[in-house]
Amino acid sequence: MEQTAGPRDRLVASTLSLLQERGVHGTGVAEVLARSGTARGSIYQHFPAGKSDLVRAAAERASDNVVAWTHAQRGLTASEQLDAMVDRWVRVLERHDFALGCPLAAVATDSPDEPALTTVGRAFEAWTGRLAASLDGDRDLAVLMISALEGAILQCRAMRSVEPLEAVRRRLQLLLAS
Repeated sequence: MEQTAGPRDRLVASTLSLLQERGVHGTGVAEVLARSGTARGSIYQHFPAGKSDLVRAAAERASDNVVAWTHAQRGLTASEQLDAMVDRWVRVLERHDFALGCPLAAVATDSPDEPALTTVGRAFEAWTGRLAASLDGDRDLAVLMISALEGAILQCRAMRSVEPLEAVRRRLQLLLAS
């Protein structure tokens, strides 16, 4: 983590990485503080509600990352976007020895009453909308693709193999070609 970032940014980045590794319930304030190298008072200065504010800010950052990534994919066909998404996750999973998952999924599955859930919903909606645009407006197919990818990421982590993602790629590419 870049040490020139301020305490707020370090806290958010640390929370985001811990969400990817451990989920909402497995992410504690003490771990966030240790990873970010910030003083305990920084949390309540920047995040008055503590952990729930931290999780919401991390979900917002993850949402912003998804929106920026999907924006960068504009102009690609749905098939090319699928390959880019699978390739990205294969790299992340292999580089981190299957320890990292999708932070949006972590928030959505760990804590349905978490205030960050609305932010996660907006991120999935933006991702779906961008993907649907490349599918001639087929939102159902966009939802299917994203759901298959998210499920495959979970399976990859559990199985410590990228084969579920590759299987999703193969089947979705056949569907897109038809």
